[in-house]
Amino acid sequence: MNHFAGSREEGKSAFGIERVTLRLAVFGAIIIAIFVALFFRLWFLQVLAAPDYQRVARQNRTRIVESEPHRGNVRDRNGRILVTNRNSLSITVDRQIVNTPRQEHKVLSRLSETLAVGMKELRTNLKDDTVSPYKPVAVVTDVSEKDASYIRIHQDDFPGVRVERLPVRAYPAGSLAAHILGYVGEISPALLESDDYPANRGYGPGDIVGKDGVEYTYDRFIRGQPEQTKYVVNSTGDQVQKARTQEEVPGRDLYLTIDARIQGITEKALASGIEAARASYLAPAGGAVVMDPDDGEIIAMASYPDYDPSILADGFSNKDNALLGGATEVNTDDRLTNRTVLGAFPSGSTFKVVTAEAAIWSGIASPYTYLPCPPAVTYPPEGGPGSVTFNNWTSADYGSMGLSESLEVSCDTFYYALGWQMENAFGAANGDGSEKFQEYMRMAGFGHDTGIDLPYEEDGLVADQAWCEANADIGYCPPAGDWLPGYTVNMAIGQGELTVTPLQMAVTYAAIANGGTIVQPHLAQDLRKVPEDGGEPEIVKEFDFGPGKKLPLDEAAWAPIRQGLVDVISGDQGTATGAFAGYPQDRFPVAGKTGTAQIGSVESGLNYAWFTSYAPADDPEYVIAVYLDRAGHGGESAAPVAREIYEGIFGIDQKAEVQLSQDPSN
Repeated sequence: MNHFAGSREEGKSAFGIERVTLRLAVFGAIIIAIFVALFFRLWFLQVLAAPDYQRVARQNRTRIVESEPHRGNVRDRNGRILVTNRNSLSITVDRQIVNTPRQEHKVLSRLSETLAVGMKELRTNLKDDTVSPYKPVAVVTDVSEKDASYIRIHQDDFPGVRVERLPVRAYPAGSLAAHILGYVGEISPALLESDDYPANRGYGPGDIVGKDGVEYTYDRFIRGQPEQTKYVVNSTGDQVQKARTQEEVPGRDLYLTIDARIQGITEKALASGIEAARASYLAPAGGAVVMDPDDGEIIAMASYPDYDPSILADGFSNKDNALLGGATEVNTDDRLTNRTVLGAFPSGSTFKVVTAEAAIWSGIASPYTYLPCPPAVTYPPEGGPGSVTFNNWTSADYGSMGLSESLEVSCDTFYYALGWQMENAFGAANGDGSEKFQEYMRMAGFGHDTGIDLPYEEDGLVADQAWCEANADIGYCPPAGDWLPGYTVNMAIGQGELTVTPLQMAVTYAAIANGGTIVQPHLAQDLRKVPEDGGEPEIVKEFDFGPGKKLPLDEAAWAPIRQGLVDVISGDQGTATGAFAGYPQDRFPVAGKTGTAQIGSVESGLNYAWFTSYAPADDPEYVIAVYLDRAGHGGESAAPVAREIYEGIFGIDQKAEVQLSQDPSN
């Protein structure tokens, strides 16, 4: 027994020694691995990564500061300055230094006492979230030299505070063309990530860029390149060396196609027309466009209400947003909205020219077509369940008439018939389903943007079967998404599921004036470099917008349409004869069309009032489209605005008293 016991003890001892030896070996391997890892890490840091860490160390000792470049001027076609720069002596606070409530209160209290500015205003400006937290924020602008000198002398009392001369936009012409020019502000994170302001083009957080208008579209040309200065600082942050690394390159001057004189005439006429309409209607807003029909150059573009862009010269703050947007008062609501490109509305009878063109193109009608103009029509003509009666604007029966007379008297039932026939032949539920009416509308410039060099342009709406299917669940069409023939009939007179912008209407009337070319409207003419010695500016880039597309109609198709538009002004039954009473039609003939798109009942006056035209009718130089919101009828409210613009353009001094047209509803 003892023999066997001794053997077991010896085996256990040997096994224990082996386990200890194994543990020591594993522990030793771990220690060796740790030292090997530390060695390679140290080798990596000292050899491979040394250049990178040296670069970071240098960056920790240097700061690159950019100064905003001087943006180029914006001028009208004749060189008149509309936007320029001025230096604003401003007090800025670096929120990376003033970064605690105690520091904030201490610094702002001293600024408040020194500059006689309220703490609330200073704190609001300091916390403006439209400014990058990594960029000094201007808490007071346009301070006096005396106050600026005091802060410079007592800089130790104002940690994180600097006196800077900041270039801000100035507007010598006041609010003229504000919606065209736009405004500037600090780039937002969303814009910085967009294709408009990519970082690889040199844009970065805190940059001042165009936010709207041509300031936005042509920012890369107007902005220039900033001056960069490298500061070397010690461990306490004190500057020990300064070196300029990049010279400033000022932005180029942008010359526009607009004529400041005609722009002023247009804005005044629009404001006067809205003021006159308010005697009877709500008339909160409107827009007007003056364009060259041959090449699409915008001569004037006005939207009402307007705004003073100088209040946004320091950027668009929360306070500015509250002031300019979202108010409910008629005079102040949505001042920033350019209604000529951002507003899409039913166009009323001004659209009848497009219906006539589409009918001729599709083969439904010819330039010589005659149709009846009864007080009402019913479709389907045989009546029965589902039939709908469509009324003319008048109870009179005009008998049979051609295209010219149908435009002169603005016969709704004439165009209902054209719409019904096109629906039967080409509509979604009838004929070949090609929807040729909608196809022509798009060719004529509707349902998509015009391509104007302004941001955020509205497409408008040309509804069709696909649109019905997409919107059936929200009640715009029957539950099955079926297109109803009545939709086409209504669209034929510019009502129903159709919305257009004033600019689109100007483009389509330009095609009538120029023989069928859909021009691309534009505002930019060229870029020029202004010599330092103040000499003649040098053109460095001309903007080419190319030829427009030609509509598939011949001269025979345009002739009756043009004649009808002249008769609207000077015919015995023209719907704008009252508005143009006493106007020298023999010297400066106008061709145009009134339009009234109903929102509610005719009696309510809640209508979109339109007048679209061109002149001189025999050799067109200008197209004018006028739209007034909830302002009654086109003949009584919109046509007088266009007349006043023409009188200003052509220098007509004597203006006869404007009378109501025979047909104010059209």
